[in-house]
Amino acid sequence: MRRGLAALVAVAALVLGGCASIPTSGPVNEGTGEVADAEPFVPFAEGPQPGDGAAAIVSGFIRATAAGFASDFSVAREYLTAGASSEWDPFAQITVFDSGALTPDYDEAAQRVVYSVPVASWIDSGGRLVEAEADSQTQLEFEVTQNADGEWRIASLEDGSLLAEANFNRTFLSVELVFATIDGATAVPEQRWLPQTNVATWAARELVAGPSPWLANAVDTGFPAGSALAVDSVVVIDGVARVQLAAASAGSADERALAEQQLRLTLTALPGVRDVSVTAGGLPLVAEPSDSLSLEQVPLNMAAAFVDGRLGLWDGEELRSVSDAAGALPADANSLAFSYTGTQTAFRVGEGRVVVSDALAGGVEELEVHDPDSEVPSQDMATETVLTGASLIPPSYDTAGWLWTGDATEAQSFTAISPSGDAMILDARWLAGRTVLAAAPSRDGARLLVVSELGTQTVVEVAEVVRSAAGEPLSVGEPLRVGASIGTVVDAIWVDELTVALLGRSRDSESPPLWLVSIGGRTTEDAAVPDATSIAARHGDRSITLISADGTVRERAGTGWSAIATGVTELAYAG
Repeated sequence: MRRGLAALVAVAALVLGGCASIPTSGPVNEGTGEVADAEPFVPFAEGPQPGDGAAAIVSGFIRATAAGFASDFSVAREYLTAGASSEWDPFAQITVFDSGALTPDYDEAAQRVVYSVPVASWIDSGGRLVEAEADSQTQLEFEVTQNADGEWRIASLEDGSLLAEANFNRTFLSVELVFATIDGATAVPEQRWLPQTNVATWAARELVAGPSPWLANAVDTGFPAGSALAVDSVVVIDGVARVQLAAASAGSADERALAEQQLRLTLTALPGVRDVSVTAGGLPLVAEPSDSLSLEQVPLNMAAAFVDGRLGLWDGEELRSVSDAAGALPADANSLAFSYTGTQTAFRVGEGRVVVSDALAGGVEELEVHDPDSEVPSQDMATETVLTGASLIPPSYDTAGWLWTGDATEAQSFTAISPSGDAMILDARWLAGRTVLAAAPSRDGARLLVVSELGTQTVVEVAEVVRSAAGEPLSVGEPLRVGASIGTVVDAIWVDELTVALLGRSRDSESPPLWLVSIGGRTTEDAAVPDATSIAARHGDRSITLISADGTVRERAGTGWSAIATGVTELAYAG
């Protein structure tokens, strides 16, 4: 206590001294406008005190561990015996618990302290976050012993660390490691959570190590096997991150160009980094930086629509629809999808038939401003059936023009249909026993969002899509489960490169939930409107629109939703 009081007095003196130096007179000078980056948050850590009991030693260790992510865990190791300190790996797994007090259970006879921990998430040694379901609990055990001086120390503990969510949010940073599609054209991000202290070093190290196994076959990297940092430290000087790679990290000319781009895109997204300097074996990795990687494709600002029984287009301000001569939508048309070229639509008829139409191929110039009082044409529009079945997954396009669907109720594969009409069956036996609600390719084409039901449980997953260099889908990999505590889902879409939106089903008169799931991150829940039946988005969560059963389209307006169109029963941006 005396040591803590002395520290507080010292801090107070420094603060008062700083206040005394603030000028109170003289001319007003123009500043530079530059604000220094905030230093990472460092929780207070204090070592064990003489006479601390067993429970106090364990709780002190947990507090000191939080500070260790911004230092070297030296204070936390003071709570351990020499043997335990040499074996303990604090980064093996980080258990993030819901902020609040933890109550230990001390078994004096067994010399064991046990914590029951409400888990929010887990992070592995590579920064991969897994959300815990609501009300998840885990137990952590610490064996304690008394040393020769009679002081309690921790003699045995599991590898890993325990961290309160409030401290996690201030000591860890979400980082997007950048990889490339197989054709080398598009950036594919993978989200990791890394300590803010020395985050550039952490990010470079994980990027060089490569993508996670669930994504590895769908992306390319410029770092050959055996690549590593020559110096395990990335120093940032005047905004330039200096990365020193081992000589074995320099592959072919194309690999070096890609590796430099990956490092540049990954590190310049970090606070305080505006450029990178990369060497391999002491020599510059590339002579001139290249910019061949582009961001994911953003859909056109036009959305296809079902409007008063016709096919149409919505540009955010005006609805246009096909002429009487083009015909009406077939009865039971549902689950509209729109190609990235803006020339083709696909939808289900009932649940057992997927059809395509080129009625919108001419764009807005060949459409009429929609008249809500017009009669529905007596004849059905021309369509081409591309797949039939007992119950089919709602169709979705990828950026290469392939249309994705498949059997929803006996799902053990997906069907991808090429622009020329050829079908590719992609094995997915991990879906056995489930009903698939949605399957939507990401806008970079490397991943597939899959929402399914296993009994009464909703399962949200993302799987890699392995493609040829020409963009042909070859296989779908084992999935990564994402999201937590998701209820019944009625619609699912990609919002951006790392976020999907899921519309839930309303209960009674309540507004249905709208979940935003970050791939490799967390789930947040919002509220839609009571009669929402489907969702659409162009790019970003602020672009989400809700379509209601009565045909009203609503967009975000502050914290609520504002009506922008009527008569629309389906709306779909490209995808």
